[in-house]
Amino acid sequence: MVSPGELRLIDTLLEDGAFEPDISDDGSVSYSAVAELLDGTDDDPAAVLERFAARGVLADEFVSKVYVCPECATEGLQYTTVCPACGDPRAVEATVLEHVCGYTGPESEFESETGYRCPECEQDLESVDIEKRLQYSCRECSESFDVPEDRLRCRECSSMFPPLETIERVLYRYTLTPEGEQWLDRQQAARQTAAEVLEERRFETEIDATVDDETSRRVHVLAEDRLMGDRRIVSIHETPDTETVDEFRAFAESIDAYPVVVTTSGTVEADVARRAETSELTVLTFDGSGEGTLEPEYETTESVGAHRPGLFERLTAALDVPGRNGRQ
Repeated sequence: MVSPGELRLIDTLLEDGAFEPDISDDGSVSYSAVAELLDGTDDDPAAVLERFAARGVLADEFVSKVYVCPECATEGLQYTTVCPACGDPRAVEATVLEHVCGYTGPESEFESETGYRCPECEQDLESVDIEKRLQYSCRECSESFDVPEDRLRCRECSSMFPPLETIERVLYRYTLTPEGEQWLDRQQAARQTAAEVLEERRFETEIDATVDDETSRRVHVLAEDRLMGDRRIVSIHETPDTETVDEFRAFAESIDAYPVVVTTSGTVEADVARRAETSELTVLTFDGSGEGTLEPEYETTESVGAHRPGLFERLTAALDVPGRNGRQ
């Protein structure tokens, strides 16, 4: 199902050109422009964008990566290094001296009032007697080593992990594809056609309307006959699935409205077709050829749907049925 918020998002992208990730100073990532367009019942903005990219509606262009803490899910981990022996981050790079006697240690151990003195053999040293190089030294366990181990540290819970043990999140710039423009045109045309058909049948309609239940919710089309106390809500789907249709039916019942589902692919799940035949639910197909019409016939995911009554009969049953509680 494409929600009203998702359709609003894709429509806005047609005008704005692209959605960019927002990366804050602390490393957290958001798509603030997307979040403002989606409704409260929609998925996380990044998940919505990824889903549309997988369907070919959007194109994704690599921008960057962030890493997420596997313990507390905080984004933007900080890079650090640790001692390979004890795992302590207090492993710092320092100048190390090596004396010909074989002793090696931090430069600070060799320093004396007159220059350098080997702490092992207690011999005063000239520069020719020693070799200097950079090496890491752990202030926790005193281990010396040439290469520390990489870690990513969580700024929230302070946990540290090897990079491969964290959650890698790739950030993309999203744009609308040519196929996405065609997809958008079809969804919007289906929504507009549903509104016009209902208007022809005495209803006042509103597209992308807010309906109040226990909480506010958006619907693709809200149609009301205030005089007769009758109400319809329309949901636009590509291929209606049972779970989302059942949830839509439950919402329609909670606001005393009749649910109408429009498929833009001409296909529905078999259980959805059975519900349309046995309960208060109408499923119609949007035919985008020509001027665009709503048709009462559709296929199921397993086979072509059985013959159904003619267009006039189905539309009359779908859009002019008596209201609940005996309303006419």
